[in-house]
Amino acid sequence: MARASYRPLRRDDLPHLFRWLREPHVVEWWRNVPADLAAVEAEYGPCVDGDDPTELFIVESARRPVGMIQRYLIADEPAWWPAFDGIIDVSNAAGIDYLIGEIDAVGKGLGTTLIAGFVADVFAWRPVDSIVVTVQQANPASWRILEKAGFTRIWSGELDSP
Repeated sequence: MARASYRPLRRDDLPHLFRWLREPHVVEWWRNVPADLAAVEAEYGPCVDGDDPTELFIVESARRPVGMIQRYLIADEPAWWPAFDGIIDVSNAAGIDYLIGEIDAVGKGLGTTLIAGFVADVFAWRPVDSIVVTVQQANPASWRILEKAGFTRIWSGELDSP
């Protein structure tokens, strides 16, 4: 299985992120794809600068940037709370999102390795009782990655999300 590591995302990583967000295999599943690098800086720059509580990381394989993973407390995202009503209590949950942007790194086991290691760090990061991942319903590869990394699917359907 491929080895994956991660490090905090820096401003000089934003061009990588911009390119990855425009790759067809990412666009298919990622919401709100930025139109240009300035939009990426506006969206993700506050996280890099510490002005937004979401933490972003560059995923690396053999020291090469290949993707991004982020973590956040759902409590910091009140616009999302109604989407989970009746499904799961997210009052003490973290959320994660991830992408492997380099097409030649897809399907090599990086996602599973990454998620499995990242989960332990999320639980060490904050005293949360669960980690929630909102996977696109039609993305079976992402479902498989999460299940291989130890996640349990508790619900499937379409969230009414912001």
